[in-house]
Amino acid sequence: MPATNNDELGRLARSMETTSVNDTSVFASGIELTFSATLDDTENLEQLGPVIKNITQTGKQEAFLDALDTLIRKKDGEIERMCNSHYQEFVHAVDQLLKVRQGSVELRRKLGEVNETLQSRGTRWAQKKRELTNARKVQQNVEDAIEALQSSLVVLESANKVNDLLDRKKYYTALKTLDGLENDRLGQITQYTFAKMLAQGIPVMQSTIKSTVTVELKEWLARVREISREIGNLAMQRMQERQERWRSKTTENPKLKNLQHHQVNSAIEMVVNEGLETSILDEVNIDFEPLYRCIHVYETLGKRNEFKTSYSEDRRAQANLALSTPINLRDGNLTTFDFLLQDIVGFFIIEHMILHNTTEFRSQAEVDGLWEMVTGKVILVVSESLKGCSDPELFLRIKFSLLIFIQTLEGFDYSVKPLQETLLTLFQRYSELLINQYSEVFEKIVQEDECMPMTVENDDELKEVMQYTRFRPDREFIKKYGFPLRLPFSKVFPTCCRDVSFFVHQFYQFAEGFSQTHGEMDDILKKAVDSLLIKKVNAILLKKLQSTNLSQIVQIIINIEYFESTCPDFEMLLMETRSFHRSGHIHLKATSTFKDTRRKAEKRIFELVNSKLDEFLELFEYDWESEEIQKQPSPSLQDLVTFLTNVTNAALLNLPETIKSLLYFDALEHLSQSMKNLLLNPDQRIMTEIALSNFDTDVRFVEDFVQNLGDPTVMDTFVELRQLLDLAILSDNPEEYLTPQVRNRKYNRLNSRDVIVLFEKVLRTPLPMHTILSQKERMRRKAMENVARVLRSVHIGGSR
Repeated sequence: MPATNNDELGRLARSMETTSVNDTSVFASGIELTFSATLDDTENLEQLGPVIKNITQTGKQEAFLDALDTLIRKKDGEIERMCNSHYQEFVHAVDQLLKVRQGSVELRRKLGEVNETLQSRGTRWAQKKRELTNARKVQQNVEDAIEALQSSLVVLESANKVNDLLDRKKYYTALKTLDGLENDRLGQITQYTFAKMLAQGIPVMQSTIKSTVTVELKEWLARVREISREIGNLAMQRMQERQERWRSKTTENPKLKNLQHHQVNSAIEMVVNEGLETSILDEVNIDFEPLYRCIHVYETLGKRNEFKTSYSEDRRAQANLALSTPINLRDGNLTTFDFLLQDIVGFFIIEHMILHNTTEFRSQAEVDGLWEMVTGKVILVVSESLKGCSDPELFLRIKFSLLIFIQTLEGFDYSVKPLQETLLTLFQRYSELLINQYSEVFEKIVQEDECMPMTVENDDELKEVMQYTRFRPDREFIKKYGFPLRLPFSKVFPTCCRDVSFFVHQFYQFAEGFSQTHGEMDDILKKAVDSLLIKKVNAILLKKLQSTNLSQIVQIIINIEYFESTCPDFEMLLMETRSFHRSGHIHLKATSTFKDTRRKAEKRIFELVNSKLDEFLELFEYDWESEEIQKQPSPSLQDLVTFLTNVTNAALLNLPETIKSLLYFDALEHLSQSMKNLLLNPDQRIMTEIALSNFDTDVRFVEDFVQNLGDPTVMDTFVELRQLLDLAILSDNPEEYLTPQVRNRKYNRLNSRDVIVLFEKVLRTPLPMHTILSQKERMRRKAMENVARVLRSVHIGGSR
């Protein structure tokens, strides 16, 4: 039941919500039904509260009270009927009804109070609600006004801030502020006129900012162009100092000596000097703010590509302007050329800094393209300016400038291969000019040499000779005899040695910095030195050998011998100055060439001496039929020996002993053969023994001269002639020649044909009238006839 009553109360409440005040009967029926159910269960009385609340909220209190009265009357009737049938129950019910009535009266009173209270409070609440609604509208309007004012103030403040930023040249920040105004803040106050005016002015301000930063950039580019030369000069100075430090370090430090062929900027040099060398960028103080500002402004305006194109054109124009300066290198003034190189170095150092300090502004391809254009024009300037130039010193100066230029920019990762190839071309031309220059110098030195021993007047002159040659005089001799000092060689030798040294060092002055092609240069230099020594020194000396002046020929031999002995020094000089990564011995062809020329010179002097001997021999007039004994050698032979003595003591004095020995041997051998030929001349068919004895006197005179020379190598030059004369004159038994043992011991040099010729001449000569030969002489002549017959038969038999 309680559940049922609850459901009924709920239905009652819902019906009261939808029932009008005029539906009293229906409402009363509902009240009756509800209260009937409620009164049956007192536990459901608490359900009346929501019902009454609902009635109050719907304003149906009167209807409710009327319905309640109707219900009461109805219940009274029912009670009465019930009482009639059930008195006790009726009495009991009446009591209960009275109680109910009292309760209902009280309830009605309370409901009235509640209603009054609700009415009073509801009215106040409604008033407050109306006031609250109005207040909220006012508040919203105020808030909207405040928000509008604040937005307007922010916009105006931003506009003022833009002007302030422009005054302080904060263009990028000003643009960002304008961008914020345009995209965010102005959209919130578009209904205001001033906002529309601001929106229209933003593009104008952006254009103004763009124009302003562009003008400032142009001014900055002009300033940069002015300081590019200063930056380039500083960078090239630092590179030159770095070169000198590296050269000193690798020269003075034995541990680094084998690194001399590694150039500055090489991996080895950078590893060795890691942490020791500072970057030129640390010393370059350039304010890039105008450029960065321009980049930011154009990027903010969405015109970055436009600015990149404009900047690239400006820089290319600046590069062309620097290259447009007329340059003439042939006048020897390199100032303008050096300024050009400094401008280019500074220009591309700045480009390097911009490339690495900006993002997606300058591409490597753009910078490389500009670099290729500039290097191409530099190469063209150098090539055109040096056309027809024949001064190797100018080439060397240009090379030094270009090398510093190349190594400086190589350190900033620019490709320098075309420039290195240009240097190689310059080197080839330089080497040709240098070779031609020294060829003329050497030719003049050798041609003008007087072929006289050089004389030094003091110790300084001697030291200069010793500096470039291996000649070392006897200090004791100098201390004893002092200056002037006569040297064995003529002036051509030390002068050529000095100039070879100059030539090599001048050659490698240009070669410095060419580590990749150093091997080729070594070969070129070796061939050049060989060419100078062979084609200029040796060839001219060889021509001078045609002279008939014996003293000159002797001096040429001495000079050639010194040149030959100095060739190993030249080879050592080439090995010491060549690139250190090459090994192996250098062999100059000049060594063998000088050796051949020395032999020709020796042969020539032999020819001259022998020719002079022949001149004396032509004056010999022997009377082979003479019967008069001469006790003195013939005058012609005495003159000949005097000549040989003078040659020995004067012309040949400075010759090396080996050459002198060979010369003596050849001359005396020639004299010996010539005298033998005179003796055996087939045109002279007879010969007296007295004439033969006189000839023996001459031979003994020459033999005494040979003995006085004291040279063991020439002692045997007259042995053959002596054995022939001894056999013909002194031998008591000429037949002993036919005995092999005796012949090998006493006459081993003799030719049997010579014996036959001489014996037949003597035997063919008729004896003077009235001459009576002794038994010994007859036996001797008979022995000679027998020897001649036997030897002739042997030769005839051998010929058959």
